[in-house]
Amino acid sequence: VILALLGPLSAFVFAALSDLVPLSAVLRSKWQVRSSPLPRERMTTAIHDGMRFTAISSEIRVAIVRATLFGLSSISILALLPLLVRDQLAGGPIVYGVLLAGFGTGALIAGISNSYLRRITSQNRLITLASVACATCCLLLALTSSVAVAAIALAIGGAGWVVTWTGTDVCVQLASPRWVVGRTLSIYYALTYG
Repeated sequence: VILALLGPLSAFVFAALSDLVPLSAVLRSKWQVRSSPLPRERMTTAIHDGMRFTAISSEIRVAIVRATLFGLSSISILALLPLLVRDQLAGGPIVYGVLLAGFGTGALIAGISNSYLRRITSQNRLITLASVACATCCLLLALTSSVAVAAIALAIGGAGWVVTWTGTDVCVQLASPRWVVGRTLSIYYALTYG
């Protein structure tokens, strides 16, 4: 809406100003740093140990494979959206913005209800359902020429997107002991997002 009404400069200014709120919260926080009783590790040793732990942990390997396959298939939703808007829906920037808003709305609703969803069903079932939601989104987008149906499909896809990514993130965190959790997460993010 800001981009459409006020132009790109205003959108970037608003985005920059909105970053000041979390930045001020970080600056006002009182951080308590605890020293570790363990000796310091060399960087190469720490990287090697993290990679070795990730390689031998079946839970983390499964999460990385699952997330990589999900990322490769589900990125088509956002990557092909401009072409869908132009070629299939015969729309322009406003239609594209409406569809992105649909995706974001679904993601927001899923993010808010994520803890409730995790209480009523298992992690694996939830990730499976979320992946099915993304596949449904792709199928609906391929078959529709209606902006309303596309926006609803993208809301379903956005919800599936958030639930799947947060679910696999949680799996990696819970499968990692505290001493190596940062390393396994960095390897997971490098492989899935890279």
